[in-house]
Amino acid sequence: MTSFAYAHSADLENTSDVNVAANTHLVQMTDDELSATQGQALYSLNRQEQDGLSFYTLGMEAEVQLNANMKSLQLGCGGTNSSATGKAGCDIDISDVSFGCVTNASGTCITLPTTLTNQPKGADSNNAASNQSNLKDFVLTNPFFQFAVKNADTAATREVVGVRIGADKAVGPLSFGNLTSFSGYLTGVANLSMLGETDVAVTCKAPDVCSDAAGRSRYTDASAYLGLDNAQILGIPLIAYVDYRDLTVDYQTVKRNNLIVSVIGNRVTQAQIQGIGLGGVVDEIMNGLVVDRSCVRLIGFICGGSLGTALANGLMPVLKGGVGNYIKDQLAGGLGTTRAALNDYIMPYNLKNVHQIDVNSNTFGIALSKQGIKYPGYAQAVPTGWSMYLQDAFTLNIEDKVSSLVHNIASTSNARDGNITLLEPAYRNCYGSLTFC
Repeated sequence: MTSFAYAHSADLENTSDVNVAANTHLVQMTDDELSATQGQALYSLNRQEQDGLSFYTLGMEAEVQLNANMKSLQLGCGGTNSSATGKAGCDIDISDVSFGCVTNASGTCITLPTTLTNQPKGADSNNAASNQSNLKDFVLTNPFFQFAVKNADTAATREVVGVRIGADKAVGPLSFGNLTSFSGYLTGVANLSMLGETDVAVTCKAPDVCSDAAGRSRYTDASAYLGLDNAQILGIPLIAYVDYRDLTVDYQTVKRNNLIVSVIGNRVTQAQIQGIGLGGVVDEIMNGLVVDRSCVRLIGFICGGSLGTALANGLMPVLKGGVGNYIKDQLAGGLGTTRAALNDYIMPYNLKNVHQIDVNSNTFGIALSKQGIKYPGYAQAVPTGWSMYLQDAFTLNIEDKVSSLVHNIASTSNARDGNITLLEPAYRNCYGSLTFC
Protein backbone atom coordinates (compact mmCIF):
# COMPACT_ATOMS: atom_id res chain seq x y z
CA MET A 1 0.00 0.00 0.00
CA THR A 2 1.30 3.46 -0.82
CA SER A 3 0.34 6.94 0.26
CA PHE A 4 1.21 10.47 -0.78
CA ALA A 5 2.31 13.56 1.12
CA TYR A 6 3.05 17.15 0.11
CA ALA A 7 6.71 18.08 -0.34
CA HIS A 8 8.78 21.08 -1.41
CA SER A 9 9.97 21.20 -5.04
CA ALA A 10 13.56 20.97 -3.84
CA ASP A 11 12.79 17.57 -2.36
CA LEU A 12 11.22 16.41 -5.63
CA GLU A 13 14.55 16.71 -7.44
CA ASN A 14 16.04 14.04 -5.18
CA THR A 15 13.06 11.71 -5.24
CA SER A 16 12.91 8.84 -7.69
CA ASP A 17 9.91 7.00 -9.07
CA VAL A 18 7.53 9.91 -8.63
CA ASN A 19 4.52 8.73 -10.56
CA VAL A 20 2.56 11.96 -10.36
CA ALA A 21 2.41 15.21 -12.27
CA ALA A 22 5.12 17.62 -11.22
CA ASN A 23 2.74 20.42 -10.38
CA THR A 24 0.93 18.34 -7.73
CA HIS A 25 3.99 18.28 -5.47
CA LEU A 26 3.01 14.83 -4.18
CA VAL A 27 5.63 12.32 -3.14
CA GLN A 28 4.88 8.63 -2.89
CA MET A 29 5.62 7.22 0.59
CA THR A 30 5.80 3.65 1.79
CA ASP A 31 4.14 2.41 4.96
CA ASP A 32 7.50 2.41 6.74
CA GLU A 33 8.06 6.04 5.76
CA LEU A 34 4.58 6.97 6.99
CA SER A 35 5.24 5.24 10.31
CA ALA A 36 8.39 7.26 10.78
CA THR A 37 6.61 10.53 10.03
CA GLN A 38 5.27 12.71 12.83
CA GLY A 39 2.54 15.30 12.43
CA GLN A 40 -0.51 16.87 13.98
CA ALA A 41 -4.06 16.32 12.81
CA LEU A 42 -7.10 18.49 13.35
CA TYR A 43 -9.09 15.34 14.13
CA SER A 44 -7.91 12.17 15.81
CA LEU A 45 -9.55 8.82 16.58
CA ASN A 46 -8.51 6.39 19.28
CA ARG A 47 -9.86 3.37 21.11
CA GLN A 48 -9.40 2.27 24.70
CA GLU A 49 -10.78 -0.56 26.80
CA GLN A 50 -12.31 -0.16 30.25
CA ASP A 51 -14.78 -2.14 32.38
CA GLY A 52 -15.72 -4.47 29.54
CA LEU A 53 -16.50 -1.64 27.11
CA SER A 54 -14.63 -0.16 24.16
CA PHE A 55 -14.49 3.62 24.05
CA TYR A 56 -13.96 5.28 20.67
CA THR A 57 -13.00 8.95 20.90
CA LEU A 58 -13.20 11.33 17.96
CA GLY A 59 -11.30 14.39 19.15
CA MET A 60 -10.54 17.78 17.70
CA GLU A 61 -7.26 19.57 18.44
CA ALA A 62 -8.79 23.00 18.97
CA GLU A 63 -9.97 25.56 21.47
CA VAL A 64 -13.65 26.49 21.34
CA GLN A 65 -14.57 29.82 22.93
CA LEU A 66 -18.26 29.64 23.69
CA ASN A 67 -20.62 32.45 24.64
CA ALA A 68 -24.20 31.25 24.52
CA ASN A 69 -27.55 31.53 26.25
CA MET A 70 -30.27 28.88 26.45
CA LYS A 71 -33.70 29.72 27.77
CA SER A 72 -34.25 26.13 28.80
CA LEU A 73 -31.99 23.06 28.88
CA GLN A 74 -34.13 19.96 29.37
CA LEU A 75 -32.72 16.49 28.69
CA GLY A 76 -34.29 13.11 29.39
CA CYS A 77 -37.79 14.20 30.38
CA GLY A 78 -40.16 11.41 31.39
CA GLY A 79 -38.98 8.05 30.05
CA THR A 80 -37.78 5.03 31.97
CA ASN A 81 -36.07 7.10 34.66
CA SER A 82 -39.45 8.38 35.85
CA SER A 83 -40.59 4.86 36.70
CA ALA A 84 -37.16 3.60 37.76
CA THR A 85 -36.45 6.42 40.21
CA GLY A 86 -39.99 7.43 41.10
CA LYS A 87 -39.05 11.01 40.25
CA ALA A 88 -41.03 12.90 37.65
CA GLY A 89 -39.51 15.58 35.44
CA CYS A 90 -36.22 15.54 33.54
CA ASP A 91 -32.74 14.09 34.06
CA ILE A 92 -31.35 17.59 33.55
CA ASP A 93 -33.64 20.60 33.86
CA ILE A 94 -32.06 24.06 33.95
CA SER A 95 -33.59 27.39 32.94
CA ASP A 96 -31.82 30.55 31.72
CA VAL A 97 -28.46 28.87 31.14
CA SER A 98 -25.50 31.10 30.24
CA PHE A 99 -22.08 29.94 29.09
CA GLY A 100 -19.93 33.04 29.60
CA CYS A 101 -20.64 36.45 31.11
CA VAL A 102 -20.40 40.20 30.63
CA THR A 103 -17.53 41.69 32.63
CA ASN A 104 -16.50 45.07 33.93
CA ALA A 105 -13.27 46.74 32.85
CA SER A 106 -11.21 44.61 35.25
CA GLY A 107 -12.62 41.33 33.92
CA THR A 108 -14.96 40.53 36.82
CA CYS A 109 -18.29 38.98 35.84
CA ILE A 110 -21.26 41.25 36.52
CA THR A 111 -24.06 39.74 38.62
CA LEU A 112 -27.71 40.37 37.77
CA PRO A 113 -29.85 42.39 40.23
CA THR A 114 -31.10 40.53 43.31
CA THR A 115 -34.69 39.34 43.36
CA LEU A 116 -34.97 38.03 46.94
CA THR A 117 -34.71 39.67 50.36
CA ASN A 118 -31.26 39.23 51.97
CA GLN A 119 -29.80 37.77 48.76
CA PRO A 120 -26.09 38.66 48.38
CA LYS A 121 -25.22 40.92 45.46
CA GLY A 122 -22.09 39.29 44.08
CA ALA A 123 -18.61 40.65 43.37
CA ASP A 124 -19.95 43.35 41.01
CA SER A 125 -23.67 44.12 40.89
CA ASN A 126 -23.39 47.35 38.89
CA ASN A 127 -25.55 46.57 35.85
CA ALA A 128 -25.28 50.03 34.27
CA ALA A 129 -24.45 49.93 30.56
CA SER A 130 -21.33 52.00 31.25
CA ASN A 131 -19.98 49.19 33.45
CA GLN A 132 -20.47 46.50 30.80
CA SER A 133 -17.06 46.38 29.10
CA ASN A 134 -16.29 42.92 27.70
CA LEU A 135 -17.40 39.33 27.24
CA LYS A 136 -15.77 36.43 29.06
CA ASP A 137 -16.12 33.09 27.27
CA PHE A 138 -16.64 29.53 28.42
CA VAL A 139 -13.64 27.77 26.87
CA LEU A 140 -13.49 24.13 25.78
CA THR A 141 -10.02 22.80 24.97
CA ASN A 142 -9.84 19.77 22.65
CA PRO A 143 -13.56 18.92 22.48
CA PHE A 144 -14.54 15.39 21.48
CA PHE A 145 -17.28 12.84 20.86
CA GLN A 146 -16.91 9.53 22.67
CA PHE A 147 -18.83 6.31 21.98
CA ALA A 148 -19.11 3.47 24.50
CA VAL A 149 -19.46 0.18 22.62
CA LYS A 150 -20.29 -3.25 24.01
CA ASN A 151 -18.88 -6.29 22.16
CA ALA A 152 -17.00 -4.03 19.78
CA ASP A 153 -15.25 -6.90 18.00
CA THR A 154 -18.35 -9.02 17.42
CA ALA A 155 -20.50 -7.74 14.58
CA ALA A 156 -23.57 -9.76 15.55
CA THR A 157 -23.81 -8.38 19.10
CA ARG A 158 -22.03 -5.04 18.76
CA GLU A 159 -23.99 -2.27 20.52
CA VAL A 160 -23.48 1.43 21.26
CA VAL A 161 -24.52 1.88 24.91
CA GLY A 162 -23.33 5.44 25.51
CA VAL A 163 -22.47 8.68 23.73
CA ARG A 164 -20.54 11.45 25.44
CA ILE A 165 -19.71 15.01 24.40
CA GLY A 166 -16.76 16.34 26.37
CA ALA A 167 -13.49 18.23 26.41
CA ASP A 168 -10.01 17.77 27.83
CA LYS A 169 -10.46 21.05 29.70
CA ALA A 170 -13.45 23.27 30.45
CA VAL A 171 -12.89 26.70 31.99
CA GLY A 172 -15.16 29.69 32.41
CA PRO A 173 -18.29 31.16 33.97
CA LEU A 174 -21.49 29.12 33.92
CA SER A 175 -24.75 30.41 35.39
CA PHE A 176 -28.43 29.59 35.49
CA GLY A 177 -31.70 31.04 36.65
CA ASN A 178 -33.06 27.84 38.18
CA LEU A 179 -31.34 24.46 38.46
CA THR A 180 -34.42 22.29 38.95
CA SER A 181 -32.82 18.85 38.66
CA PHE A 182 -29.40 17.37 37.93
CA SER A 183 -28.22 13.91 36.94
CA GLY A 184 -24.62 12.75 36.94
CA TYR A 185 -21.62 13.78 38.99
CA LEU A 186 -20.89 17.32 40.13
CA THR A 187 -18.32 18.09 42.82
CA GLY A 188 -16.59 21.18 44.14
CA VAL A 189 -15.65 22.90 47.36
CA ALA A 190 -17.38 25.43 49.58
CA ASN A 191 -15.82 28.12 51.74
CA LEU A 192 -18.16 29.06 54.57
CA SER A 193 -17.62 32.29 56.53
CA MET A 194 -19.86 32.69 59.58
CA LEU A 195 -19.42 36.35 60.41
CA GLY A 196 -18.87 37.57 63.95
CA GLU A 197 -21.20 40.18 65.46
CA THR A 198 -21.61 42.39 68.50
CA ASP A 199 -24.55 43.04 70.83
CA VAL A 200 -26.54 40.02 69.63
CA ALA A 201 -29.54 38.87 71.67
CA VAL A 202 -29.59 35.15 72.41
CA THR A 203 -33.36 34.60 72.14
CA CYS A 204 -35.87 36.30 69.83
CA LYS A 205 -37.27 39.79 69.50
CA ALA A 206 -40.80 40.82 70.44
CA PRO A 207 -43.30 40.63 68.86
CA ASP A 208 -41.81 37.62 67.03
CA VAL A 209 -43.42 34.32 67.91
CA CYS A 210 -41.15 32.33 70.21
CA SER A 211 -41.77 28.81 71.42
CA ASP A 212 -41.99 30.45 74.82
CA ALA A 213 -43.52 33.93 74.64
CA ALA A 214 -42.02 34.72 78.03
CA GLY A 215 -38.59 34.02 76.58
CA ARG A 216 -38.44 37.03 74.30
CA SER A 217 -35.28 39.06 74.67
CA ARG A 218 -35.31 41.97 77.09
CA TYR A 219 -33.53 44.02 74.43
CA THR A 220 -35.48 45.42 71.49
CA ASP A 221 -32.46 47.33 70.17
CA ALA A 222 -29.97 44.46 69.81
CA SER A 223 -28.09 44.23 66.51
CA ALA A 224 -29.45 40.74 65.78
CA TYR A 225 -31.27 37.82 67.41
CA LEU A 226 -30.13 34.20 67.47
CA GLY A 227 -33.67 32.98 68.12
CA LEU A 228 -32.76 30.28 70.67
CA ASP A 229 -35.21 29.13 73.31
CA ASN A 230 -35.00 30.74 76.71
CA ALA A 231 -33.68 28.93 79.78
CA GLN A 232 -31.87 29.76 82.99
CA ILE A 233 -28.09 29.93 82.69
CA LEU A 234 -27.27 30.71 86.30
CA GLY A 235 -29.31 30.39 89.44
CA ILE A 236 -27.78 31.06 92.85
CA PRO A 237 -30.66 31.03 95.34
CA LEU A 238 -31.16 34.35 97.12
CA ILE A 239 -28.17 35.87 95.30
CA ALA A 240 -28.31 36.01 91.47
CA TYR A 241 -30.26 34.70 88.50
CA VAL A 242 -29.67 35.07 84.75
CA ASP A 243 -31.59 33.72 81.74
CA TYR A 244 -30.60 33.63 78.07
CA ARG A 245 -33.19 36.32 77.40
CA ASP A 246 -31.26 38.61 79.76
CA LEU A 247 -28.09 38.71 77.60
CA THR A 248 -26.59 40.18 74.47
CA VAL A 249 -23.22 38.79 73.40
CA ASP A 250 -20.24 39.41 71.10
CA TYR A 251 -18.42 36.68 69.16
CA GLN A 252 -15.80 36.31 66.43
CA THR A 253 -15.99 35.09 62.83
CA VAL A 254 -15.70 31.33 62.30
CA LYS A 255 -14.58 29.92 58.94
CA ARG A 256 -14.69 26.52 57.31
CA ASN A 257 -12.75 26.24 54.04
CA ASN A 258 -12.51 23.55 51.37
CA LEU A 259 -15.69 21.78 52.41
CA ILE A 260 -16.62 18.96 50.03
CA VAL A 261 -19.73 19.64 47.94
CA SER A 262 -21.19 16.78 45.92
CA VAL A 263 -24.21 16.19 43.69
CA ILE A 264 -24.33 12.54 42.65
CA GLY A 265 -27.20 10.50 41.25
CA ASN A 266 -30.25 10.75 39.04
CA ARG A 267 -32.65 13.71 39.08
CA VAL A 268 -31.03 15.15 42.20
CA THR A 269 -32.34 18.43 43.62
CA GLN A 270 -29.93 18.96 46.54
CA ALA A 271 -26.17 19.17 46.99
CA GLN A 272 -24.49 17.68 50.06
CA ILE A 273 -22.03 19.87 52.00
CA GLN A 274 -19.68 17.78 54.15
CA GLY A 275 -17.23 18.68 56.89
CA ILE A 276 -18.84 21.74 58.48
CA GLY A 277 -18.47 20.22 61.96
CA LEU A 278 -21.26 22.20 63.61
CA GLY A 279 -20.32 21.01 67.09
CA GLY A 280 -16.83 22.43 66.62
CA VAL A 281 -18.31 25.66 65.26
CA VAL A 282 -20.26 26.13 68.50
CA ASP A 283 -17.11 25.44 70.53
CA GLU A 284 -15.17 28.10 68.59
CA ILE A 285 -17.93 30.64 69.09
CA MET A 286 -18.08 29.90 72.81
CA ASN A 287 -14.31 30.25 73.21
CA GLY A 288 -14.46 33.85 72.00
CA LEU A 289 -17.86 34.77 73.43
CA VAL A 290 -18.14 37.91 75.58
CA VAL A 291 -21.26 39.21 77.32
CA ASP A 292 -22.07 42.68 76.01
CA ARG A 293 -25.17 43.53 78.02
CA SER A 294 -26.91 41.58 80.76
CA CYS A 295 -29.70 41.82 83.22
CA VAL A 296 -28.39 39.67 86.04
CA ARG A 297 -31.15 39.70 88.62
CA LEU A 298 -29.50 40.23 91.95
CA ILE A 299 -31.13 40.23 95.38
CA GLY A 300 -34.60 41.65 95.02
CA PHE A 301 -34.70 40.74 91.29
CA ILE A 302 -33.27 44.10 90.25
CA CYS A 303 -31.03 44.11 87.18
CA GLY A 304 -27.43 44.46 88.16
CA GLY A 305 -26.38 46.73 85.28
CA SER A 306 -22.63 46.87 84.73
CA LEU A 307 -22.12 44.82 87.87
CA GLY A 308 -24.32 42.12 86.39
CA THR A 309 -22.39 42.15 83.13
CA ALA A 310 -19.09 41.86 84.97
CA LEU A 311 -20.50 38.97 86.99
CA ALA A 312 -21.75 37.22 83.83
CA ASN A 313 -18.37 37.56 82.11
CA GLY A 314 -16.59 36.45 85.26
CA LEU A 315 -18.63 33.27 85.42
CA MET A 316 -18.61 32.58 81.68
CA PRO A 317 -15.48 30.36 81.70
CA VAL A 318 -17.29 28.08 84.15
CA LEU A 319 -20.57 28.21 82.25
CA LYS A 320 -19.26 27.83 78.68
CA GLY A 321 -19.53 24.04 78.57
CA GLY A 322 -23.15 23.99 79.64
CA VAL A 323 -24.08 26.94 77.45
CA GLY A 324 -22.37 25.32 74.46
CA ASN A 325 -24.21 22.04 74.98
CA TYR A 326 -27.49 23.92 75.28
CA ILE A 327 -26.88 25.61 71.91
CA LYS A 328 -25.79 22.31 70.32
CA ASP A 329 -28.97 20.62 71.50
CA GLN A 330 -31.10 23.30 69.86
CA LEU A 331 -29.14 23.16 66.60
CA ALA A 332 -29.38 19.36 66.58
CA GLY A 333 -33.11 19.54 67.22
CA GLY A 334 -33.58 21.97 64.35
CA LEU A 335 -31.72 19.63 62.00
CA GLY A 336 -33.41 16.46 63.19
CA THR A 337 -30.22 14.92 64.56
CA THR A 338 -28.46 14.56 67.93
CA ARG A 339 -25.77 16.54 69.69
CA ALA A 340 -23.36 13.59 69.37
CA ALA A 341 -23.90 13.45 65.59
CA LEU A 342 -23.69 17.20 65.03
CA ASN A 343 -20.07 17.21 63.84
CA ASP A 344 -20.84 14.57 61.19
CA TYR A 345 -24.01 16.21 59.93
CA ILE A 346 -24.09 16.61 56.14
CA MET A 347 -25.87 19.83 55.26
CA PRO A 348 -28.33 19.62 52.34
CA TYR A 349 -28.41 22.56 49.99
CA ASN A 350 -31.01 23.11 47.30
CA LEU A 351 -29.57 23.40 43.80
CA LYS A 352 -32.17 26.03 42.95
CA ASN A 353 -30.20 28.40 45.22
CA VAL A 354 -27.04 28.00 43.11
CA HIS A 355 -26.96 30.46 40.21
CA GLN A 356 -23.30 30.95 39.27
CA ILE A 357 -20.22 28.75 39.24
CA ASP A 358 -16.77 29.29 37.77
CA VAL A 359 -15.91 26.00 36.11
CA ASN A 360 -12.37 24.62 35.97
CA SER A 361 -12.56 20.93 35.10
CA ASN A 362 -10.50 18.34 33.23
CA THR A 363 -13.39 15.89 32.90
CA PHE A 364 -16.33 17.94 31.63
CA GLY A 365 -18.90 15.92 29.74
CA ILE A 366 -22.56 15.45 28.86
CA ALA A 367 -23.59 11.86 28.13
CA LEU A 368 -26.54 9.75 27.07
CA SER A 369 -26.15 6.24 28.46
CA LYS A 370 -28.21 3.05 28.21
CA GLN A 371 -26.69 1.82 31.47
CA GLY A 372 -24.50 3.11 34.27
CA ILE A 373 -21.12 3.84 32.64
CA LYS A 374 -17.81 4.96 34.07
CA TYR A 375 -16.35 6.85 31.12
CA PRO A 376 -12.52 7.16 30.89
CA GLY A 377 -11.21 9.63 33.46
CA TYR A 378 -14.37 9.55 35.56
CA ALA A 379 -14.13 8.91 39.30
CA GLN A 380 -17.56 7.31 39.34
CA ALA A 381 -20.06 5.90 36.88
CA VAL A 382 -22.86 8.17 35.70
CA PRO A 383 -26.42 6.81 35.76
CA THR A 384 -28.70 5.63 32.98
CA GLY A 385 -30.15 8.39 30.84
CA TRP A 386 -28.78 11.88 30.35
CA SER A 387 -26.02 13.02 32.70
CA MET A 388 -23.49 15.78 33.19
CA TYR A 389 -20.04 15.31 34.71
CA LEU A 390 -18.06 18.10 36.37
CA GLN A 391 -15.47 16.91 38.89
CA ASP A 392 -13.69 19.44 41.14
CA ALA A 393 -15.32 22.04 38.95
CA PHE A 394 -16.29 24.95 41.15
CA THR A 395 -15.97 26.85 44.42
CA LEU A 396 -18.96 28.14 46.37
CA ASN A 397 -18.18 31.07 48.65
CA ILE A 398 -20.91 31.30 51.30
CA GLU A 399 -20.82 34.24 53.69
CA ASP A 400 -23.50 35.09 56.24
CA LYS A 401 -23.88 36.28 59.81
CA VAL A 402 -23.82 33.71 62.59
CA SER A 403 -27.18 35.04 63.80
CA SER A 404 -28.80 34.36 60.43
CA LEU A 405 -27.34 30.85 60.14
CA VAL A 406 -28.27 29.89 63.72
CA HIS A 407 -31.79 31.27 63.28
CA ASN A 408 -32.23 29.24 60.08
CA ILE A 409 -31.05 26.09 61.87
CA ALA A 410 -32.71 26.34 65.27
CA SER A 411 -35.79 28.48 64.75
CA THR A 412 -36.96 27.49 61.26
CA SER A 413 -36.79 24.48 58.96
CA ASN A 414 -34.71 26.43 56.41
CA ALA A 415 -31.44 24.59 57.04
CA ARG A 416 -32.79 21.05 57.06
CA ASP A 417 -34.90 21.89 54.00
CA GLY A 418 -31.77 22.97 52.08
CA ASN A 419 -32.08 26.74 52.40
CA ILE A 420 -29.63 27.67 55.16
CA THR A 421 -28.55 30.74 53.18
CA LEU A 422 -28.97 32.38 49.77
CA LEU A 423 -26.36 32.79 47.05
CA GLU A 424 -25.80 35.45 44.39
CA PRO A 425 -28.04 35.70 41.29
CA ALA A 426 -26.85 34.54 37.87
CA TYR A 427 -24.15 36.31 35.87
CA ARG A 428 -25.16 38.89 33.30
CA ASN A 429 -24.57 37.66 29.76
CA CYS A 430 -26.50 40.30 27.79
CA TYR A 431 -25.47 43.84 26.99
CA GLY A 432 -27.80 46.71 27.80
CA SER A 433 -30.96 46.41 29.87
CA LEU A 434 -31.95 42.82 29.01
CA THR A 435 -31.61 40.36 31.89
CA PHE A 436 -31.55 37.32 29.62
CA CYS A 437 -31.16 37.05 25.86
